[in-house]
Amino acid sequence: MRRWVVALAIVAALGVAACAATRFPAGSLEVAWSDDGLLSVEVALDVRPPSGAALMWVVTVNALRFAQGIHAWQLHLSPTHQSVVVVPNDFLVTQRFSFEQLGIRVGTHEPGLRMQLSIPRSGAITDLVMPGDTLAVHALWLQQAPLATVPVPEPVARTPYVPTQTVYVRGTAIQHSFSLVDQATGSSVVAGSATIGLLRVDEGKADEIVRYIYREPDASTGVVTYEFDTAKLPLGRYALVVWVQPFDVTVRHEFEIVESAP
Repeated sequence: MRRWVVALAIVAALGVAACAATRFPAGSLEVAWSDDGLLSVEVALDVRPPSGAALMWVVTVNALRFAQGIHAWQLHLSPTHQSVVVVPNDFLVTQRFSFEQLGIRVGTHEPGLRMQLSIPRSGAITDLVMPGDTLAVHALWLQQAPLATVPVPEPVARTPYVPTQTVYVRGTAIQHSFSLVDQATGSSVVAGSATIGLLRVDEGKADEIVRYIYREPDASTGVVTYEFDTAKLPLGRYALVVWVQPFDVTVRHEFEIVESAP
């Protein structure tokens, strides 16, 4: 019951689609796509920076995309500075942008220890970052050469844990199946589980748990199947909350139960 309470406390989550991770002597680097098309770059260092060091992170992306005119771009982040420089294929005129102009967001930032960035695939610059690009991370107070270099991975579509239907006629069963997939590898997982809850949504009040069930995937296919009968449910708004392990991902989907089809 405890983990179900935890699941209900999370109303939405970003499922990681694909990941490239590596360790280097001073720490680790992880690059992963989220479901909304953002590339997450997370660096963690094992050693504290020396006192008084200029704590400048540099992320370099080698694109070599002639159609978009982008040869490479470089991001600079310190406690007092944020900027992006884009180098075109002809090397003639570089372009400078702020993080805000390109939609780049800074998450966790512990200067000299941890950095987390969210980079949109497209925005002010089309295809700013794409699968197949090479991404390198520098910590200039440690060394000029990159700490680590990884290829930007291919996104893997997230398994749809909830149905997309937004209106159900009372008496129509809510049915759904999904494959429990390791988002980093795309392979089926049979040693996982899903807790699925049906909640009554009443504006101005806390959600009410109507029913919840626990499901494990089919041992041979990795498919999770669940169903809720709506015949005796009051009309109104509801939500499905699906908590998937071992990924610790929670997804919420709201819908309405009506008396008859509109």
